Amino acid sequence: MNKRNLMTTLFVAMMAAISFGLTACSDNGVTPVDAAGISVDMSTSFDLNAFPMEFSDASLDQPMMERPDPKSDKGGRVRTPFGDLLARLNLTAEQKTAVEALLVSHNDCVKTALEALRAAEKAILEAAKAEEKAIKQQAKDSVITREEARTQLRALNQRTREALKALPGREEARAAVKACDDAFIAALRGLLDEKQTGMLNSWLERRGKKPSDGDKGPRGGDSTGNGGRGPNGGGTGRG
Repeated sequence: MNKRNLMTTLFVAMMAAISFGLTACSDNGVTPVDAAGISVDMSTSFDLNAFPMEFSDASLDQPMMERPDPKSDKGGRVRTPFGDLLARLNLTAEQKTAVEALLVSHNDCVKTALEALRAAEKAILEAAKAEEKAIKQQAKDSVITREEARTQLRALNQRTREALKALPGREEARAAVKACDDAFIAALRGLLDEKQTGMLNSWLERRGKKPSDGDKGPRGGDSTGNGGRGPNGGGTGRG
């Protein structure tokens, strides 16, 4: 193989590897980046915070136990999809202060929206633990065999997971958290200048949520598009 053919082969192999890597990242949930330089993050606050409660399986030797979320914030903050957006808006110091307050309100809003869902999940888990205890007691008293107990515990684990996923209140909670997200975006929009508003609209469009005609520019703005809210400056991000 001559030098030119070798270089061509190496180049093709390298491009194939890059293409495979990008596809693999996308398939594994890593957020792709669009041509405009804004990450396409389709997650919502509900997706990031309201996944069904996880637990360790009950067995004859181990109890059923709630499994804490390893990604949970010890400070009690909820996770949001807004971090990348906020980092790219080049917020002024005054805007940053206002946005921090909005994030606190959003945090409280999401927690409140999820309270009923989490309470219902805990009730399901407590009921499952009571059933687990009864099965183990029957095995201990030789009412059923240990193998029968294992079979019943495996079925109990499966039923519990299905019940957690199928909670009737999950869609209501999703709607409530969406309202929290919408309220945050509406309040954020009121802080932005014309350029920042355009970036917000692009971010929303990339998430499949097109702004209404009344949302295409800053509200109550002057001829400069600043809306009397000052120029843009530094950046922040949180989520």
